[in-house]
Amino acid sequence: MMRKTGIIVALTLMLVFFVSGCQTTAPVKINLQKTVTAEQLQDMVKTKADYYYVGFDRRLEPSEDVKMYMPLLNYLERQTGYKFKLRVFPQDVDIAREMEQKQIQFAIIGPLSLLRAEKYGAKSLVIGITENGTSSYRAMIVTQPGSPIKTIRDLRGRTMAFGARTSTQGYLIPRIMLAQAGLNLSDLASFESFQSHADAANAVLSGRFDAAALQDTLAEKLAAQGLVRIVETSAYYPCSGVSVAQGVNPVVMATVQKALLEFDPQGKDRIPLYQWDKSEMPKGFSTIEGDPYAVLRPWAERFGLVNK
Repeated sequence: MMRKTGIIVALTLMLVFFVSGCQTTAPVKINLQKTVTAEQLQDMVKTKADYYYVGFDRRLEPSEDVKMYMPLLNYLERQTGYKFKLRVFPQDVDIAREMEQKQIQFAIIGPLSLLRAEKYGAKSLVIGITENGTSSYRAMIVTQPGSPIKTIRDLRGRTMAFGARTSTQGYLIPRIMLAQAGLNLSDLASFESFQSHADAANAVLSGRFDAAALQDTLAEKLAAQGLVRIVETSAYYPCSGVSVAQGVNPVVMATVQKALLEFDPQGKDRIPLYQWDKSEMPKGFSTIEGDPYAVLRPWAERFGLVNK
């Protein structure tokens, strides 16, 4: 199914988490007198060393992201009989290239990461369902409660913290918001990209930056606690989901997709989950309809975030 070669364990900042408790599928009975299909042949040669590697965009602290996603991998193992490992990459690793190089087969990523991976044949498998019951989310720009910044245009000459350059809510959508307000990055006094929404939020909470671009759920939580004030809220855009790399067996792909669509994080599958409400798919996953990310593709190209 997959070669064991090419699986790299990084020496620093890259953790490979082994998932246990996997169910094995019953042996496939094949009449050797008849033609053996490619699918049957793969089932015949499967070994216990076969794993599917799953990457993800950083959203919270890496350790929190890991604790959030590991129960999902455990669920997939129970439902599909396949084995999965979670891969955590250093900040400067391009998850799109990791998909192209077959280091990971599945990825829990946002629209921008998927748009970057499209050139390598990756495609969206399912899209998340957010707390509002749709497959859409927003970005928000926040500042400290006592800040003189009242509108997005007041950011001119100010400092701003973004999420990673591969983050949809932390970077792409905020760039759209600035552009629609007639602002470019050059209009800011300075700006910096951080590896997670939590880091960007801390940059404002600590007073090091005047404003920060955050995912809507985190911004609203901090605002409710009186820690920040929301300056601007974006329109709704298609949210994150699970993508699959080119070359994954179609049978495996369909099996994983089916399991994800049946995932019920607020019902029967709720108990083992860890703070799943903080994920970008708190109500599970939905099928892909058309090209949901078409609205973001021109902007990503305009800002030089994807290659045409």
